[in-house]
Amino acid sequence: MRIFRRRCSWCAGAVVAPVLLGVVACGAGSGGEGERAGEGKGRDASQGVKAERADGQAQTGGDRRAALKEMALAAEDVGGRRIRPMNNALAAAFGKGGSIADPARCRPLDDMLSYGSSPEPKAFHPLSVVEKGSTYNEPKGTKLVVGLAAHDGSGAKKVLAKLRAAVTKCGNGFEGGNGAYNEVQEQSAEGLGDESVSYVVWGGAHGEDAGAMFTVVRSGSTVVTFNATDLEAPWEVTKPDRALVKAQLAKVAKAAH
Repeated sequence: MRIFRRRCSWCAGAVVAPVLLGVVACGAGSGGEGERAGEGKGRDASQGVKAERADGQAQTGGDRRAALKEMALAAEDVGGRRIRPMNNALAAAFGKGGSIADPARCRPLDDMLSYGSSPEPKAFHPLSVVEKGSTYNEPKGTKLVVGLAAHDGSGAKKVLAKLRAAVTKCGNGFEGGNGAYNEVQEQSAEGLGDESVSYVVWGGAHGEDAGAMFTVVRSGSTVVTFNATDLEAPWEVTKPDRALVKAQLAKVAKAAH
């Protein structure tokens, strides 16, 4: 399902607001050294997590990141599509908090434009699922960006509570750190995970009226964010593929047990 709205005049062929979407898509290249290096580090870190858990030691930030990578969607989960991870340098730029948006009550929405939150996660792992044959220069089909964030204790619950309150109070938009957003529309959260919230943010960094839907789900102490983009018509709001959402949440729930 797509939500149609006025097409921006400058953005045909480009991925528009929110600001990070195109960066996530191309950050690791197309199967280049950045991806391969990141995957290798993930395997080594995963082995370290298992060893430390066997010794009864507490998880470190590196352990948490490795655990998130283990529960993230993999090639066998995506039905012929391709997983495109981000390299470590780009991943470090996302998942942070600290918005200075105005009004302040809308800062959780501004943070989430780069998959960030307050409280900040203890670890963060982003990836995208793209159609085979889609490249940065010749994008095709739909891209699903997934952000997995690990929290302590009540942190994940606070993230969802703040987002839900912001969606309710910020229907008329806000001035964000990377642009002006003139409307926020709540969507059906569809009862995903332990709790969830879904909404569309309209606006952007260049004065356009582009929209992006975020579906944010809490499963235990893990917060999973989904954002889908039609790469051939990025000004249209696109719902995430339900099958991919269910597959990702199933892996998160399984890891928790």
